[in-house]
Amino acid sequence: MKIGNTINDRLLTLSGLTLRVSVFLFFILFLACSGNSGKEPAKSLIPGTGIQEENRYATGFVITNYKNFKLLEVKKPWQGSENIHFSYILTKNSGEVPDSVLEAGDLIKLPVKRVVCTSTTHIAFLEALGKTETVVGVSGAGLITNKKIREGIESGRIRDIGYGRELNYELLVSLRPDIVMLYGVESEMTGLIRKLHDLGIAVVMNAEYLEHDPLGKMEWMKFVAAFFGLEEKASDYIDSVASRYENLRETALLENHKPVVLTGLPWKDVWYVSPGNTVVANYIEDAGGQYLWSDLKADKAVPMDLESVYLKAAEAEFWINTGAATSIRQIIDLDARFRHFPPVVSGKVFNNIAKVNATGGNDYWESGLIHPDIVLRDLINIFHPGSGLKQELVYYKKLSP
Repeated sequence: MKIGNTINDRLLTLSGLTLRVSVFLFFILFLACSGNSGKEPAKSLIPGTGIQEENRYATGFVITNYKNFKLLEVKKPWQGSENIHFSYILTKNSGEVPDSVLEAGDLIKLPVKRVVCTSTTHIAFLEALGKTETVVGVSGAGLITNKKIREGIESGRIRDIGYGRELNYELLVSLRPDIVMLYGVESEMTGLIRKLHDLGIAVVMNAEYLEHDPLGKMEWMKFVAAFFGLEEKASDYIDSVASRYENLRETALLENHKPVVLTGLPWKDVWYVSPGNTVVANYIEDAGGQYLWSDLKADKAVPMDLESVYLKAAEAEFWINTGAATSIRQIIDLDARFRHFPPVVSGKVFNNIAKVNATGGNDYWESGLIHPDIVLRDLINIFHPGSGLKQELVYYKKLSP
């Protein structure tokens, strides 16, 4: 299964989806993970008292520091997995870790030096930490925008392991990764982690995509940093970006006008509506807008018939995140009724495609993760052009007629 090569293919493939675009989606959808969730809860097996690090925004992971090791816990690895967890024991010297602790999770030797990334967001974290040189493998090379990683792919230093039925296990083993960083989408997965473990490969689940707060997604940098002993660097970065984000949010809250905002596009006659408790909804609210579906609460995108969306869309002043559309004409070509939407009539249609490369990789889904302040600034400039920020758009662009 491949991403469509034409604009219309991309519109149908990418529009209406509320989960972030990932280079590993197809891989995960048909392979599954069993994980270490069946083990006795980690903390019940660990002697002594650890010091738990406090997260400011993220809810999906916990880091606890002990004398000779760290315990990382992923509390919800995929949607609907509230009772499943993964635990990782990080240490420089496995001989200093009690046997009882080794039963609590997967042991990973620090520092990690060779990493396989299966999502563009993993690459973004490593870029912020200055650790892109550790990447030896990726999945879906064409969708990556990071210059250093692309240079590594072109030189042959970084290999594409493929995905789905085309996954190259022999190549993956030959890369000798210290960890393969994965993310899970749904529970219909059937044995991927066990298979990789059987091959002697350490697997780390990263569930940043489930966070509802843009700053919460970014705070997963702390989780990634723990594998390199760079937690302090990550915290400094997070604090700096969060401070700018919160200042921008305060600026937007001073605006009296709160425009109503529509997002997405239909896919095969169904409009998958992003609920009001998601990152995109929070971005809109923080930018001084009103999300059209702010009252809708759900764990994932809600399918709606087109008629319901058409009726509600009459309230919208702006339309953003319109799939892979590069012009309003392409949107109207999908359905002629779109020409009557207020944002189309007024020309207030913007898409997060300003940094798409020649092979279809969109940097919004990559570096945008670690620059939520810049994404927010874009949206404030879109919704409130008179706010005084005046910076040019970075991830967004206004669609031409």
